[in-house]
Amino acid sequence: MKAIIFSCLFIIATYSRSQVYNYYFGNLHAHTAFSDGNKDSISSGVSKPDGSYAYAKLSNNFDFLGISEHNHYSSARNPGFKKPLYQTGISMANAANQEGSFLALYGMEYGVSSAYHGHIITYGFNQLIGWETSAPGVTGNNYDVFNGKDDYDGIFKKIKNNPGSFGYLAHPWYSDYSPDGSSTGGLGNSSYNATYDSAIVGMPLRNGIATSSLADYNDYSQGDYFDIYRKLLAIGYHLGIGYDHDTHYTNFGRSNGGRLVILAPSLTRANLMTAMQQMRFYGSDDANAKIDFKLNGSVMGSILTGTNFPVINLIHNDADGEQADSIKIWRGVGNNSFFNWATVVYTTLQNNTATFVDNNILPGMEYHYFIEIKQADGQRIVTSPVWYTKAATVSVEEQQDRYYFDYFPNPVSQQINMSMSRCGPHNCIITDLTGRPLITEIVDEQQASIDIAVLPKGIYLLNVNSGPFFICRKLVVE
Repeated sequence: MKAIIFSCLFIIATYSRSQVYNYYFGNLHAHTAFSDGNKDSISSGVSKPDGSYAYAKLSNNFDFLGISEHNHYSSARNPGFKKPLYQTGISMANAANQEGSFLALYGMEYGVSSAYHGHIITYGFNQLIGWETSAPGVTGNNYDVFNGKDDYDGIFKKIKNNPGSFGYLAHPWYSDYSPDGSSTGGLGNSSYNATYDSAIVGMPLRNGIATSSLADYNDYSQGDYFDIYRKLLAIGYHLGIGYDHDTHYTNFGRSNGGRLVILAPSLTRANLMTAMQQMRFYGSDDANAKIDFKLNGSVMGSILTGTNFPVINLIHNDADGEQADSIKIWRGVGNNSFFNWATVVYTTLQNNTATFVDNNILPGMEYHYFIEIKQADGQRIVTSPVWYTKAATVSVEEQQDRYYFDYFPNPVSQQINMSMSRCGPHNCIITDLTGRPLITEIVDEQQASIDIAVLPKGIYLLNVNSGPFFICRKLVVE
């Protein structure tokens, strides 16, 4: 018994050092009247970033707003951006930002949308990047840092070389971001580029409706960039998938309930930037769905190598009690081959959890796995991937470590839900920190629930024993 308690305390010490993530919901693609947004400013009375942030703070399920003005002028309100406004926008975002409560960010949407061009949402630059040598009312160049209008190679390199920034593809197409002005040179039609991969963190599942003036949370875009996502992953890019409103009216966070969802330890700008750079995010039609997707215990965005087979655990947890009508696990190989676009390797219906062990992979190849969920009301959620390369050999120790276990929620008040990588029996014991058993249950299925309502608030140990495998995790009851 002492040995078990010692093991538990060692595991809990290790576990306490691991990261626990919260879910934050928002949008990073929006415009104000500083460029071509706030098109209803006469009726709304809002025409600047400061009023736009104030509006967004009152939207439902909305923890952050990034305003990404177009980076150039062209003509008034089309898009009409001028260099001095960039510093003004940054200052307004700083004034509106409330760490722990609501995040206000200011960046730019670089580029144009004509043939073979494309827009890139980027944050983390304190100077405007552009190419225009003049704009009405601007003395000198309409940029701080020059990058040619057609030079997508240059802009990706600038993002890569600025560690505090990231690039996020806005409403991408296969032939977009072409450095040579040809369709075949487009990002989705050409070979893998490691420099570009270092700059790009993601793209949207949906975009817009950019022209929506409604604020009833129901004006959803029917756009779908899912296949472009699969193609870029197949080429070899490491990028996640989010959700964009592309807001042009004063309805920030309210045109529809779709959200970019980030996983972060707390709501700070630094944590949001890190979550984006590490691809810990997903795109959701649903405004409050929390998706816990892990491969071998690592969250979405992770790039892993190991000698054991990948074990995927998925939990769909919706605050409104909505059921996952279907859960699909997609798997692909990133080697620039059409035939290695991700395909579905596992499906479960009318279930909020999924566990899948992939025993059918080859060593030395980088696989990517992501989750697609459709709720009963038709709303859709797609996660960023986890990438996994299996080494050629499996050690005895790692063969013995093929039992995986996940649980939610934590902290918990009424019921703990568990997911195991194999069928039981599983001996589940909740103890206090001295090892004294308080609740004991034996379950045979891969998914199970335990009622813990009788436990007072505090910290406990959740022990799961299945054959030779023993796992001990911290459990917080609130």
